[in-house]
Amino acid sequence: MKSIEARLGYRFRDGRLLTQALTHPSAVSEGRSDGPDYQRLEFLGDAVLQLVVSQILMSRYPQRGEGDLSFIRSEIVRKENLADRGEEIGILEHIITGPSLASAESVAFRTVAAEALESIFGAVFLDGGWDAARKATVLALGDFPNPGDGLKGSKSLLQEIIQGRFDGDVPVYRVEELGHGTPESRFQAAVYHGKRLLGTGSGRSKKRAEESAAERALGKLKGAQIEDL
Repeated sequence: MKSIEARLGYRFRDGRLLTQALTHPSAVSEGRSDGPDYQRLEFLGDAVLQLVVSQILMSRYPQRGEGDLSFIRSEIVRKENLADRGEEIGILEHIITGPSLASAESVAFRTVAAEALESIFGAVFLDGGWDAARKATVLALGDFPNPGDGLKGSKSLLQEIIQGRFDGDVPVYRVEELGHGTPESRFQAAVYHGKRLLGTGSGRSKKRAEESAAERALGKLKGAQIEDL
């Protein structure tokens, strides 16, 4: 599990906490582990996550009201985003499950990745305290989104433009993970409408790389019609 610790930037003093954070309830109920499972740590980790994100948003956007901050936070902590982050740091390679989960659909494993990531946040808090939990949480989450115009990200704005112009079409993203370069350019993304390349970008996470590609496409739109891209 050293790979997970490396990506969290934290080394556990009590490795049992990390093991617990990676133990799905099915592993205990089906006799593959003596437990405990990650549910209690998930409960704690959810609170850690909410507080870390809230604190950062309060500092980063001093002019935003409670409603705006709540919206941005909800985008950051939503399960789909946590699942992406969990998969990126390799949680599913180490998760302990019961036999019944082996045949589950991929959507179930994405849920597990999100839950286990929250559990890890709770485990780091118990093992190393608030400062360690905050650092690990920020590192695991990657780049925070820029709320931008109307609190919509570049992906959302680009999708609205293309859907409005082309009767419901949506942009398609292709993302590649590189084995070289800096952490900030670990993923490269390209966004297309049909076979037409609209923009490319890079980032330390899949989501950030897609946002970067969408930002480039929107930049082109300022001086050209979508048909000219």
